[in-house]
Amino acid sequence: MAGGRLRTTLRVLGAAVTGAGVVALAAAGVAGGMIAEAPGSEPVPAPAVDVGAASLSLVCPPAPVVPTGDGGDIDYDEEFGTGGAEAQVLSQLMVLGRDGPAETASAGEVGAGDPEEISASGNLRLFESTDGVPVALQAAPSADTTALATGAALARSDSGDLRGLTAGTCSQPAPSTWLVGGQTEAGASARLTLANPGQTPVNVTARMWGATGALEEPVTVTIPANDVRQVLLESVSMEPRLAVHLSVDGGAVAASIQDTVLNGLVAAGTATVTPTVAPAEEVQIGPVPIYNNGGGSLRLVNPGDEVATVSLDVLGADGSTGLPGAQDLQIDPHTVTDVALDGIDPGYVSIAVHSDQPVTGSVLLSRTGEPGEQDPDQPVIDRAWVPATPPAEHGLLPLLGLGSLVDNATVAVANPSEAEVQASVRPIGADGEAGEATEVSVPAGATVTVGDDDELQLGEASAVEITGGPVLASLALSGDAGDGSLVGVLPLTADADRDQSVSVRLGRY
Repeated sequence: MAGGRLRTTLRVLGAAVTGAGVVALAAAGVAGGMIAEAPGSEPVPAPAVDVGAASLSLVCPPAPVVPTGDGGDIDYDEEFGTGGAEAQVLSQLMVLGRDGPAETASAGEVGAGDPEEISASGNLRLFESTDGVPVALQAAPSADTTALATGAALARSDSGDLRGLTAGTCSQPAPSTWLVGGQTEAGASARLTLANPGQTPVNVTARMWGATGALEEPVTVTIPANDVRQVLLESVSMEPRLAVHLSVDGGAVAASIQDTVLNGLVAAGTATVTPTVAPAEEVQIGPVPIYNNGGGSLRLVNPGDEVATVSLDVLGADGSTGLPGAQDLQIDPHTVTDVALDGIDPGYVSIAVHSDQPVTGSVLLSRTGEPGEQDPDQPVIDRAWVPATPPAEHGLLPLLGLGSLVDNATVAVANPSEAEVQASVRPIGADGEAGEATEVSVPAGATVTVGDDDELQLGEASAVEITGGPVLASLALSGDAGDGSLVGVLPLTADADRDQSVSVRLGRY
């Protein structure tokens, strides 16, 4: 990108109640105010008024780049560095019609001018970009239903400083966002990307927590309308464990962190940190793969003023069990803690967090490869961050790069509830047509995998649709780099459609 600068973001219209709807509600309030309630009369239940479905916006994170620039902590030697040019990159956004062709949608490079309308192929509108920059989608509602959409960004490099399979889901811009992952100590970089898809400038306040407490001074970033800003967080503080909360004044932003680590001259992984759920007393993360030759850890932040007492359960193939050594853990106020996921048998699991204070977090996966020429004693490592998500009854897993950037993909489903649930898993073809569904029974507190690439017919699929539950679901991606395996995990994008009615109570004039 010329001059190392990101272009301004795509012009995206924010969702709002139409002017006619506002006038109608106001008129109803005035008319209602003229009606006096008789003394002793029973109150009339507030009627529900349908305000219509909102348009849907999704913004994809950028491809990783070498963390240089003001405040960058990693020193690179051009003899060993890859930069970003050698990485294969792909961003993909899609809108699926619910009962027929999808409604109109547009997408394009953030800030590149007017977005292009996405042509329909059957029931699907699909947009792809290989530029490695943030791209955004704006999808119109269908009657009273919000669009069903998903997206993800992938980057793969088999060697050099950015070696890894970097996967990140595309997220809805929000006025409040939590990002848990990354580090800024020596040899590491955390590049925060903030995209403002609105038509007015916004001020973003980033408050950060580390291993020993909250940073005293938050970081404030002003983002013009339709623009993107990036901040190297190592220029703010040196932290071995990092969590960030973003508050937006005047709009909403889409945010992500590029987490890059080097062990000397050897790549120790590049991953994208995407938004996690807001702090709560019950948090679920997964499903995630546990490997024979790689470790995993759970990162939790306690942003409150009280000590949090936390216990962890592992939702595996045989049901839920407590994680040994991870019961009644004490997390000090305003601190970030890593908990090793040791002692878990290889396979797919989910993590259930039970706390007496609101916390949130993500799981870090790593895969260790072979030593290389740069350091015969230091093996290469790849990493992936998996955020916490709420269970959902309907959603999409974005499937991209299979057969090119991705060698294998595995669908896993978890049931964090106390009763068995039924889930339906079906591939969505390039024309939006659904393939044959695989019906899955998921026992209480269990995590199961659903077939393989061939059984689910993922080779020609653009997405995987999951209904039933509510469940957690993810798509684990892997690649063979010759000196070891690469890993990326994409969680389920929940159906964004919600009840669009509001209660309107008639008052006195």
